[in-house]
Formats: sequence, C-alpha cells, structure tokens
Amino acid sequence: MASTVSQGDWDSRQDRVQGELDSLRQKARRPIARRGARVFPSVIISATEDRLVVRAEVPGMDPKGFDISVSGDTLSLQGTRSTGEGLENGWYHRRERDSGSFSRAIRLPAEVDGNQAEATYVAGVLAVSLPLKGVSKPKEIQVRVSKA
Repeated sequence: MASTVSQGDWDSRQDRVQGELDSLRQKARRPIARRGARVFPSVIISATEDRLVVRAEVPGMDPKGFDISVSGDTLSLQGTRSTGEGLENGWYHRRERDSGSFSRAIRLPAEVDGNQAEATYVAGVLAVSLPLKGVSKPKEIQVRVSKA
C-alpha cells in the first residue's frame, strides 16, 4: 500500500528542516574558543634545572605599570597599556595594537619560590624568573650501634 503525504505534512516537514538549518547557521556565526585563539599577553615558559622563566610579550608598557604576583602554582600578570596618547588634531589610519587593562593568570608546571622571583623588562618582553623549590632528597640516616 502506498503512503501519501498531504501538502500540510510536506509543509510541516519543510518548516522543521528549515528551522534546523537556520539553527545551524546561527551556531556557525557564534565565535568559538579554539586552539590558537588570541590571548594577551602571549607567553613562553621555559625551564632549567633550578628555575622557570616566563616571558610575556607586552610592547609599549611602562615597566612601573606591571602588577606581578605568585600564589601557589599560579603567576598573575596585570597592567594597563596605553597606545596613541597625545594625538591632537589628528586621526588614526590604522590602530592594530590594543590599549587598556589586561590580566592573565598562568598555571605553572612546577612548584616555585615566589618570594625569590625576579622580573626584567627589555625590548617589550617581560621576563619573570622563578626559582624552583628544592626537590626533597632522601635523608641518609646513620645507624649507631649501642652496647646493651
């Protein structure tokens, strides 16, 4: 027995499919976080036997404008960057460098001694050097022989 589809059923299915397509288009337009998404400041973390070094690219900063802290396994970098100050009676043709406040929390891959951290700022790169906490070494215990 052949089934027949009425015009009303066909229109209903067509509306449902159109609604699903519209939903997919809307989802495609939404920004999604993905690998390589822009994060500021971008960092490089390197290590030696006794320290971690976190380098952050932050051009155009006044070195006094940084707020750097370490809490547990997290390094926090904060600051405010101004670009284009002092532009009077003119306009920008292009402005690709952002200005304003930034805050970045970076989870460190090892335990560090935040009290001994040092920071330098050269050519737009902030370098924070963090000594690693000493690895606990087994303590050798001498056995004394006593006469009973």
